[in-house]
Amino acid sequence: MIPNDLSRLLARSWFFSELTAKEIEGLAALARTRTVRPKQCIVKKGEPAAQIFAVLRGRLKVMTPGIAHDAAFRIIGPGDLIGEISAVDGQARSATVKAIEHCELAVIDHRDFTSFLDAHPVVSRKLLAVLARRVRQLSERVEDRSFLGVHARLAKCLLSIVEQYGQPSRDGLVSDLRLSQQELGELMDATRESVNKLLRSWREQGIVTHEADRIVVHDLEALRALARADTHDRRHERAEPDVSLNLVGALPGRGAGAERGGPHPLG
Repeated sequence: MIPNDLSRLLARSWFFSELTAKEIEGLAALARTRTVRPKQCIVKKGEPAAQIFAVLRGRLKVMTPGIAHDAAFRIIGPGDLIGEISAVDGQARSATVKAIEHCELAVIDHRDFTSFLDAHPVVSRKLLAVLARRVRQLSERVEDRSFLGVHARLAKCLLSIVEQYGQPSRDGLVSDLRLSQQELGELMDATRESVNKLLRSWREQGIVTHEADRIVVHDLEALRALARADTHDRRHERAEPDVSLNLVGALPGRGAGAERGGPHPLG
């Protein structure tokens, strides 16, 4: 891959979104390329981190290994990064990443990245601002998992996939990213059985079909409605205990908010 192409892909990444073209070109000059095969593990949660990877071609899944099943956070593709957080805080890998298909990656060693930041303090400040925005986005995702039911989470997951990878066709929006029911369950923290049951129901209603791991959305508005369906109700249900907690906090000898443990740590 020629340097200009790599620079354009790095510029698409959320992590480097605030950097100038010259700063991006300086980072691209530090990279080398690596190819990986489907199902190959790129990094494992808990292992020491020594490189940042930029996805040039192909798609991978970011996941955390569990006792019962693996939970996938998201699917990543060209322009996305692996290991950018470890490059900043120096800690071990926070997730496992496996290739879904044949991939090409650009690799930057941590020592080279750190030296670049030392020589360009303005870049360090820009990355801090971008990281702060990312923390807020992740907080919203945690809320989704806390407040939304399985059907709303699956609907939002399918919407995200077809918005990123969908192509218009006579049948509707067809995703060129093939995912099994198991992988869909990992993405939205549900069992394969739950995913299977919902997809059967939605197929009968003419909303979505999932055959040979291919997702086709026939009724986009109906899927959007499913994603919104129980958001208000569940957030209201979760809000109910707060009323009683306020009353408890107002009792003599109990500071207001004592039961809550102070403000939300993510701001």
